[in-house]
Amino acid sequence: MWALWIECFRMGLRELWRHRLRSALTMVGMIMGVAVVIICVSVVQGVKESLIGDIRKAGRNMILIMNQKGQKSRVSGFGAESNLSRADAQAIESDCGAVAMTCPTHGDKVQVSSEAESAVVDVAGVMPTYTAIRNWGVIEGRDLEPFDVIAPRRVCLLGQTVIEKLFGDRSPINETIRIGRLPFKVVGVLEAKGFNPLGMDEDNVIVIPLPVILRDILGVREPSVILCSATSDETVERAVVQICELLRQRHRIAEGDEDDFKVTTLKEKEEQARTISNQMTLLMFFLALVSLAVGGVGIMVIMLVAVTERTREIGIRMAIGASTKAISRQFLIEASMISTIGGLVGIGVGVSAATMIASSIEIDPVISSWIVLLSFAFSVGVGVVFGLWPARRAAALNPIEALRHD
Repeated sequence: MWALWIECFRMGLRELWRHRLRSALTMVGMIMGVAVVIICVSVVQGVKESLIGDIRKAGRNMILIMNQKGQKSRVSGFGAESNLSRADAQAIESDCGAVAMTCPTHGDKVQVSSEAESAVVDVAGVMPTYTAIRNWGVIEGRDLEPFDVIAPRRVCLLGQTVIEKLFGDRSPINETIRIGRLPFKVVGVLEAKGFNPLGMDEDNVIVIPLPVILRDILGVREPSVILCSATSDETVERAVVQICELLRQRHRIAEGDEDDFKVTTLKEKEEQARTISNQMTLLMFFLALVSLAVGGVGIMVIMLVAVTERTREIGIRMAIGASTKAISRQFLIEASMISTIGGLVGIGVGVSAATMIASSIEIDPVISSWIVLLSFAFSVGVGVVFGLWPARRAAALNPIEALRHD
């Protein structure tokens, strides 16, 4: 039994080698199909992991509370006021057990200048807990201190892009910059964060004490955003519930009335990114399977041509005692060998191409073993399925007519 199968494989290899150009061209469809499956899934998954990583870099278990126009919006002599307050931030930190830290913030785009250069950058007024919540290190100089906020001092931290714009290669520590007409002393340099998922350069920022931006630059009383850090990943949802209940109580919002604030979490954004990426992966996977099916059609066409070309050979084999099962097995094995070899080559091409494409867009490809095995199994299955008809057609030939075939 095994000898019969081994002989069939030998005959198949001999036949593929005899028509090696045709066999190679037939394999191209399978090679491209398997490669496209691996490339599409690996690159899309790599993009997903990169996107989620960027979201996680924005902060540690971070929750954003944003001002939102509601029924109790306030107006003061300084102009439209925020519904949030620094007292709200203090209450959240002290009364919400699932919240570890809070940081009221306010910001805007402002013209800044050094002795030699000027630029329009984002200026964020914050509290000393800002860098801890954002998981943002200070690589030179010092961080903001509580006394900087209490005093309040005109000191600042610079992002990497701002340093390049205003100072070039020079160290900005202890240098003076002007935000509008106000002088600020540079006390620290923030580590590089790069671009966020929305394409915004997070390093194009100057961080200053919150009271200074509210009173001296923008002329408003309260911040528009409160950043919070939950005690852990598992307590983020509980922290959101506690925050909403506390703020509704503090803002005296009646039951049924809309909130005058909006609470979002990075966990929600991460889940949205994961859902969209998974949907894209599924779509790309099915589109790639179509190319495999097209490769299967190519195998079927070539095997039908082979049956026609080898009709006399089939007749001779039947005349000397070959069964219809043996004839069918022979052509089925040849179709399977084409798809198997094409699948193996496609794996190599797909892994190499996925690595090159991912590196060109500066991400790490996620080449999982299951997608490699699944694409290979599908390619072999395509060869078997699309080889059945030519194999049955060969087995169904009339021996006498086959011998007469020229």
